[in-house]
Amino acid sequence: MKKEIVKKPEEFRDRKLTYLVTAKVRRVVLKTPAGEMELEKKDTHWEILKPLRARADDQKVNDLISQVTSARIGEFVADDRGDLHPYGLAEPRGSITLFDQEQKKDQKIEIGASLKVAGRDDKGQTLQIGSVPEKEKDQLYVRFVPRGSVYTLPKKIEEILNTKPADVRDNHLVRIDTNILDRITIDAPGKAKTVLGRKDGNWTIVGPNNVPADSGAIRRMIDTLQNERVTRFVEDVASNLPKYGLDKPQLQLTFSSFASENTAESKAGEEPFAAVAFGKEEGENVFARLTDEPFVVAVRRGLFNQISPDPLRWQELSIFKIKPQQIHRVSVTTDKELSLERSQNSQWHWLKGAGAINQANLQSLINTLSNLHAVRWLGLTTPQQGFDKPQLVLAFTASPDNKTAHKLIVGALNHDGTMCARVDGRDGTFTISNADFNNLKLPLETQAVASPSPSPTAAVTVSPAP
Repeated sequence: MKKEIVKKPEEFRDRKLTYLVTAKVRRVVLKTPAGEMELEKKDTHWEILKPLRARADDQKVNDLISQVTSARIGEFVADDRGDLHPYGLAEPRGSITLFDQEQKKDQKIEIGASLKVAGRDDKGQTLQIGSVPEKEKDQLYVRFVPRGSVYTLPKKIEEILNTKPADVRDNHLVRIDTNILDRITIDAPGKAKTVLGRKDGNWTIVGPNNVPADSGAIRRMIDTLQNERVTRFVEDVASNLPKYGLDKPQLQLTFSSFASENTAESKAGEEPFAAVAFGKEEGENVFARLTDEPFVVAVRRGLFNQISPDPLRWQELSIFKIKPQQIHRVSVTTDKELSLERSQNSQWHWLKGAGAINQANLQSLINTLSNLHAVRWLGLTTPQQGFDKPQLVLAFTASPDNKTAHKLIVGALNHDGTMCARVDGRDGTFTISNADFNNLKLPLETQAVASPSPSPTAAVTVSPAP
């Protein structure tokens, strides 16, 4: 009890600098010897307002704020009503002001200078950072205005003074709000627009028939764009778009929400919320810009090459969706034609062919065919894909009507080991794996096993056949 009684008053004081929570800060104003920077949180993201208007990196801004909100006082030095020159606080070097979203008050940290926010009535809570104490070189004198005192904090706090707009700038190419994303429009000069639409979690190629799209590929594209970081900021004022080929982009992506009917919140129709334009290529980079931002940036050319304006490239990978037992008749043409039909008792018999049917090979063919998937779509069919001299033509009919004919044609071998293929009634060429191709051309006629020739010794010892 005696030890508690003789403690100095400062030992009972709260050493937490502020109870302001990082997540509740809505605005930050930072003054440093290099100038003034202002940041503001809009919805869930941070933006730079001064000295330029740009997106800020949410994590980096939160890290900046947490240097203040997590700071703990080292020593209680004096109140702030006297001469502040001995502490280097009469003319502080910089300041940071934190604005709480719930209160109209601010928490303001000033590093060497008091701060007044023009045009605002909000009062900031200010921490001024001054000189280094002679006896404690790892500390700095500070003054936190709301508490009216001079303290010391770890010298690390002065790193705030070194913060520049580039340090907290968001270098992601684009922010895409996937919660409201319904349509992606891919526009390239001289080509029809490709519109990808989402409904109930699935994507389609919007058109007269709303062809199913490869939802996995579209989600991967969105994720890639979300995670893509610019290789450099080229210009902060895009005053010369022709220089970068952005006056007439070679490709533009537009992300939109879509409402089929009028509601209290929105009108029917498409509402774009972000667009990325790609211009000229330069080495391994391509120039780009968000159409609602004044900046020109450079991004990887590989990103640009992944975004195809050809709607055929976005088709779903599933080629056939048929149960194996539904296939009724099949015809396979390689160097010769074989044809089989399934009877009512589910037994297969030859329509064109002879000998015993290799049931295992036939079942492998049927299973592969019924659930055939493309490895990827190549786009328009070209002569180089070898369909004039196909390696395999496979035709079949399936229940319930057994009338609609399906035909798969396999052409040339690709450099990656896949095979070019196409189907009647569907535009474009796709690739199938070499494993699927081998299953589709398995021999269906059981090969007779030749008896081995008898050795000379055996010929002597074996009795002649009757």
